[in-house]
Order: sequence, then C-alpha cells, then structure tokens
Amino acid sequence: MKYVAVAGILLASLNTEFADVAFAQQAPQGPLPPVTVEPPKSRADQQGQTAAAKPAEPLKKKKRVARRLASPSPAAAAPGLPGAGGVHNAATNPNYNTGIANFGPLGNRSLLDAPYSMTVISNDMLENLQPKTVNDALRYLPDVEIRNQQGYEVSRPQSRGFQGTVVQNTRLDGLSVIGTTAIPTENLSGIQVLNGMAGSLYGPATPAGVFNYVLKRPSDSPYASYTQGFDSNSVFTENIDVGGRTPDGKVGYRFNVVHGEGESWAPESASNRTLASGAIDFYLANRTVIETNFSHYETNATGLPGSITYFSKTNILLPAAVDPTKLGLGQPGAGTDLITNTGVVKLKHEFNNDWNFEIGGLYQDAVRNLFGITNSMTDNNGDFTVIKNFTAVPHFTIASNTASLNGKFDLFGFRNEVTFGTNGFFNGQYSYVNSIAQNLPGTSNLADPTLFSLPPVPNNGGQFKSAILQNQTIVTGDTFHFNDQWALQSVVSTSFLHSESWLATGAISSQQTANGVVSPTVSLIYKPFEKIATFATLASSVEQSDQAPAGTANVNQFLAPYYDQEYEVGVKYAVSPALLATFSLFHMTRPFASTDPVTNIFEVVGMQRNNGAELFLQGAIYQDLSIFGGLSYIDARLENTGLATTNGRLVVGVPLFKTDVAIDYHPVVWHGFALTGGVHAEGERAATNLNNSFAPSYATFDAGVRYSTTVDKHIITARFQVLNIGNVFYYSSIADGNIVGSPGANTAYLGTPRTFMLSLQMTL
Repeated sequence: MKYVAVAGILLASLNTEFADVAFAQQAPQGPLPPVTVEPPKSRADQQGQTAAAKPAEPLKKKKRVARRLASPSPAAAAPGLPGAGGVHNAATNPNYNTGIANFGPLGNRSLLDAPYSMTVISNDMLENLQPKTVNDALRYLPDVEIRNQQGYEVSRPQSRGFQGTVVQNTRLDGLSVIGTTAIPTENLSGIQVLNGMAGSLYGPATPAGVFNYVLKRPSDSPYASYTQGFDSNSVFTENIDVGGRTPDGKVGYRFNVVHGEGESWAPESASNRTLASGAIDFYLANRTVIETNFSHYETNATGLPGSITYFSKTNILLPAAVDPTKLGLGQPGAGTDLITNTGVVKLKHEFNNDWNFEIGGLYQDAVRNLFGITNSMTDNNGDFTVIKNFTAVPHFTIASNTASLNGKFDLFGFRNEVTFGTNGFFNGQYSYVNSIAQNLPGTSNLADPTLFSLPPVPNNGGQFKSAILQNQTIVTGDTFHFNDQWALQSVVSTSFLHSESWLATGAISSQQTANGVVSPTVSLIYKPFEKIATFATLASSVEQSDQAPAGTANVNQFLAPYYDQEYEVGVKYAVSPALLATFSLFHMTRPFASTDPVTNIFEVVGMQRNNGAELFLQGAIYQDLSIFGGLSYIDARLENTGLATTNGRLVVGVPLFKTDVAIDYHPVVWHGFALTGGVHAEGERAATNLNNSFAPSYATFDAGVRYSTTVDKHIITARFQVLNIGNVFYYSSIADGNIVGSPGANTAYLGTPRTFMLSLQMTL
C-alpha cells in the first residue's frame, strides 16, 4: 500500500508542477474543439491517431481528394512518412494524446467532449514501449486488470473491477472478436479502452468496459520498416512493416510479417510466434472506400510457470509469491499453442460533410491447444500437486457484423447529432468429447519444485459443438445541443439474444432466449469553458450472463440475462492541446455468480457493487516530457449473498488502489536521445471471497533509453528498456476460480521477473 501512496503523490506533484509550463509551451496543434464534433472524415482519424482534435470546419471536395491521395497528417503517418508538418518520428516527437477516439456506432468523437471515460494507447506509445501482445500494452492502464486463465496469453481483460467475457468486451476495429486468445500488437495502430458500461453502444456486455484494437491502415505514401528485437533470455524477433498505394492511388496496402522465437524468461521455456497480416483498401470514389484485413497469428509458449490454484478448502490460502524463474513451477514442453485466423471487410461512404455510412463484417477462427500446467495447492506449507492440460474450450469461432448511419442537422435552431446502427455476432464453441486433464504422479513444493516426466496427451475423442451465443442489437442515439455549453446525449439499444449449449451426446443442456431487451444511457454534458467539459451519465445494460465452467454440475449452461446499473460523473480538462486530464466517480452493480460448494451448481449468489474514482493523464506535459497513466480507487464488494461469511466482503483480485504511469523524456537538445520510465503498483487484493487471505501490495519500476537518428533519409532507432528493475516477486493475476475455469479453487499467476528488451528499427 505504501508504494501505491508514493506513486499517487508523485503523479499529483507532476501534474501540479508542470501545469503552468504546459500552458506556456502549448504544442502548435491548433485550438481545442468546440462542443460539436465531426463524424469520421479520414482513415487517419479512424485509426485514432490524430494529434489533437481540430476545430470543426467545412471541408471542400478538393481537399478530400488531396488528403486521400497525398500524405496523411503527421500523427497518422507511420514513422518516417512525410506528413503535413514534415517527417513524423515516434521516437523523437511521440504523440501520446490522440484527441479523437472511436465510440462504436457514434463514430469518431473528441475525447474531451464525449461523456465517457476513454483511454487510448497510441501508435507512438506501442512503438516506443515495445509490447508484443495487447496484455503487455494494457499494463499501463490503472483501471485495467488482466485475468489470466489457461496461460499468460489466454486471458480476459477487464476494467473497473468487473470480470470480462469471452467475446462481449473485446473488439477489432469495432467488431466483436474472441478475447481469450492471443492478440499481437505489431499490426495495431492503437488500443482504445472505454471504461464502464457500454451496453447502449455495443449491445449486451458486462460492465468490464470495451477493448477495441485498431488495425493499421494503408499509408498514403510509400513506407517500409524493418525491426529486430531481443528480449527475455534469448527471444529474437523480426518484423517487416510495409505500406503504400498503387501508382493510380486507387488501392492502398499495409502488410506486417513477424517471427520470433527463443527461450523465454523462465529456464527451459520456449517461445515461438508468427504473424502474417495484411490490409488492402479499395478507393472506389472520392468519398467511398472498401477496407479489407486478414491475419494469421500463431503463438506457442511452453515451460512458463503454471497457474497456482488454492482455496479448494477454506483453510488453503494464497501462498506468498515466489521466484517465477524456478524450474519446476512450469514443466518444459507444457504450455499453449494458439492459432487465430481473422478476416474483416468494411464499406465506408460519406454522402456529404454531414452524413456518413459504414457497414462491416468479421470472421474469426481461434484454435486453443491448452496443454499447460496447474499447480494445485494441498496445504499451507507450499505443497502442491500438478495437473497437465486444461478442460477449457479448445476452439471458438465468431462471425460479427456492424452497420451505422451518422449525421447532423439543425432543427428549430438546435444542433442534433444522430446515430442509427446495428451490431451483433454469432459465436460457436467446440469442446472435447473426453477430458484431457492429467494428474501427474507425485507432489511438489514451491520451495523446491519438481520436474515431472510428461505423458502423451490423452485421446480427446474429437470435438463437438458445445454452445452457441447469438446477439443482434439495434442502436439509436442523439446528441442534442441546447447551445455551445449544454448538450444531452441519449443512446438506447434493443437486443435480441439467444444462447444454447449441448452435451457430448448431442442433448441440449440449456437454452435461453431474450428478445427486445433494452439498454439505455443518458448523459448530460456541460462545457463551462472551452478547455473543460463535465458530464453526468446514467446507464442500464442487459448482459448475456455467465456460462457455467467445466467441472460444475450444469457445465456450459448460460444463466438468465443479467441487468447492470451505472451512475457516473466526470470532468475533463484539456491542460493544453497535447495534454488531456480525466477524472471520474462511478457507482456500478452487476449480478454475481458462483458455484455452490454443496450442489456444485453454478448460479447467481448475490450482487457485485463497485464504487470508484479514477484520474488519468495522457499527452505532453510540455514539449519535452510526455506522460501516460494515472491512479484508480475501486471499492468492489459482494452484497446480498445471504451469507455472513461473504456479504460485504471485498471481491477477489480487485485492489483498492492501483497506479500505472509511463514517463517519456525526449528533449530536443539531446539530439535524438530519450529516457523512459514507468511505475506499476497495486494495493493489497483479496485472495478469497471470505477475505481470509490477501495478496500484499507491490510496486515494480521500468526504465529505458532510446536513440534515433536519420542516415541518408532512413530513420534508425535503437530502444532499450528494463522491466521490473527490482525483480519483485508478485502475482500479476488473482481471480475467483469460477471466472477463469477452475471451479472449487481460486487461481493466481506469478508476475514476470526482471526482463531486458532491446530493438533496432530502420525505415527502408
């Protein structure tokens, strides 16, 4: 806890110290946007990479032609590409405040004016901090927790202390995807996280927020870069990123190829990952484009520490975190092999400067070969037994869709911004006929783990279709502007849900249908000054409920739809055009399901109530110093459980305080040199719903240096950083076992140790 307090004080002092400096040294990016906002205009905006929100002004057709066929804006340009202001280099002139983000059917909106808490990891930040997966990048968001399930890349991201789901909280370019498989960052231009409840925008979903991964789009000018990276013990990675247009300008392309392999941070571990990703855009007319994307991603990781399960009996508590590099916490050769193939097609058309239309579809096939390790604690002396292979779903498919019509018009002198849209998905799940879980003979101990001889994987009996999840939602919304200071935004979705599960015999085990369920959100926006916007939001959302995990008496059964509530107030302050500060308070509730220890039936046992506050800064404090991060407070408790032992208790794995901050110091006088630093700290977390065991608070620190120079028009950038400098032992993930597929026991994963990362990038 003391680390969290120190980090919070540092963050507050930085904000105070540099506020006046930021006013005096505003970046030359134009004035802040007015209350009204523009619909999507260009692919650069759609990537969420615009340096700052520009004032709304009419755009002539001639300018549109120039923007589509010539170079993009500086922030949208890939490193080394000429923009409106010359060459943009993420290493020497990083942009950590995009100013604009995508809000699903509402389209692109100014972060300052939108009545939501949104954080955006920009393309420049992804380049400078070198994350390989979205889990690596999300560690910089204080509202976000990663709930690991069957390995370090099989996880559910969540915000504000609420558990995420397999598909409802995770999106790729606004389309639903499988969230519990590995997702790389090399083909992403940014990550947008909408905190809080978003059922009115996207349909039924938990209050865990919406994680939207934004794909890189074709560059308007020829671009190519080659990157070599080295991290952990000996993982060597190569990445080629190529973009441009055909000579006639009618077809754009962007290709990313990645391969990396070697020994990861645990002894006798192995990592092997390959990405092939492409985007081809067809510009049919000045205002019409067809965007296509396809990708193949395979990642194999073995030998990393397995999960630690405990609380199978109420007296077996979470053990103290140990050195994750101990041989025997994982078993060499045991791990995960994840294969994900994705295809996306979108049609975008602008009727005029005020009205635009978008329609798109996605198909994804995610194969999850889960041959990892579970270390099951048998006592409080560090003894455990080892289970190899997981019984979780080994194969997901999803077909998702989206369509929206956005426009603005004046009625009786009042400005209206309206939205009509729909989005949905069809999610298929396939399970093994026979369980492949194996109990390895003998016991082990955390102080001196044992290496086991691994038997072959048992015959799984083939796969059968075990469940489907369907959702189609109709969205309507209007932002009604009373004047330049006051606006009322109302968005409502009407959803049609269906879920069904089967036994291996083909018999139906559960079936749920709900038609016409409504999720409304109403927000009042008040902008007393050009640089300050306040909002108050009331939201109610339907949710497609939880699914009973493996091992329960009603395995795979979907419970009846949930109904969630949210009350939120917030204020946003554009300290400068390059720096945005957001502060919000929220009260949120959601039904809570668990497995009855007597009947072994998974059912709703109460309500989760989260009260919290969050402060977030993103952008440039002044021209040489950028910041990204903040501080969150979340009081997450179980209520109405009917049991004195759990009622009013803290929710498992949710810290009261959490802070994540990244600092980037890049003075011009250093001629290409820059320093980076980071802090990640969490207060203590409840390890059981009885609150008789806690994970202690911890803090880790990162530091890095980079150097960038131009040689014969080629930008060459070297980056080096050390993560977890103090080699602190901690748990990166703690969760109720019912959430992550370990019924009857809670699950924890050890955090990564000190890790070195080095890369060399050159534009070609």
